[in-house]
Amino acid sequence: MKKWVKAILLVIFVIGVLVGIGMKKETLIEKQQKRELETSIAKLLVHDYENVKEIEFKGWGYSRETGTWGTTVIVNANSQINLSFSGLSTLKEIYSIRYNPSTFKLKEKVNIERLEPIKDRVTEIESVSLDDIEVKHSIKLGE
Repeated sequence: MKKWVKAILLVIFVIGVLVGIGMKKETLIEKQQKRELETSIAKLLVHDYENVKEIEFKGWGYSRETGTWGTTVIVNANSQINLSFSGLSTLKEIYSIRYNPSTFKLKEKVNIERLEPIKDRVTEIESVSLDDIEVKHSIKLGE
């Protein structure tokens, strides 16, 4: 093979490797953000609802149409709640919370409508302990 063909193939290979490494790094950062946000969501649920014992995250999805991230959470095996976010970095990016009132079994600790918006309560929420709560994350770090 001519030297210039080998050089072009080598450049293509190096670019491919660099792109692959960049994608893997982005995926790791995204996984870490999702995992940390799941922990924050768990603290939010424990903060706002009574008798939360078990929290299970069912995974994440991204909507290109709305530009939002969403996750479904099962609490105490019988209450489902869906949350969406404009980004993955903090609870301050919460976009919406949805649940079916006829099947959602959790009782509010206080009247949530009277509380300040979540974005204004993040510091208080983040101080909540999850020591006695079983949290099943959808994101396993190190895999």
